[in-house]
Amino acid sequence: SPSSPRTHKGSPRMPHPDDHALRERMAAEVPAGLLAHIDRVVALTDRLAALHTLDVPLARLMAQGHDLLRAVPDAALLARAEARGLTVDPVERDVPVILHGPLGALELRDRFAIDDPRVLDAIWWHTTGHPGYTAEAWAMFIADKVEPHKLERWPALQTVLDAALGADARAPSLERAALSYLDLRQDEAT
Repeated sequence: SPSSPRTHKGSPRMPHPDDHALRERMAAEVPAGLLAHIDRVVALTDRLAALHTLDVPLARLMAQGHDLLRAVPDAALLARAEARGLTVDPVERDVPVILHGPLGALELRDRFAIDDPRVLDAIWWHTTGHPGYTAEAWAMFIADKVEPHKLERWPALQTVLDAALGADARAPSLERAALSYLDLRQDEAT
């Protein structure tokens, strides 16, 4: 279905792609500042995945691909979504940047031959998170939200990072970190 990243089509599959190969291919089309953000997310994802004894290469690949289309303008995201036959809900129409995740997953599948559904689902939902996320996806999600530059701009995020790292005198918990992040965002919105 056009709304699922799971069906592979396009170029042949990269055998066991890694984040370094993907970064090299993405570098030509991602602005330098965004590439630096992605690098910070990959580094923090690596740290979180290792701490939580997860599949580090899988988590790093998720992190590397998560913002492939983040720099695409809103109008172009909407046009791409419509061209691909995606159902665009009213929230996505009002805030098209949300579409960079689903469209990025589809681009990674079609143009970069990444076909691991865990990677594609992680990228598809990385803006909001998803109840069906793997632990590696949650590590990437949290790293994206609390990478050092975002933490500098919003110090309240330290509680999220502390929960993920266990720096809050409790056991490290990606679940607690994600819930802490969502609570912060809800507080900010109200």
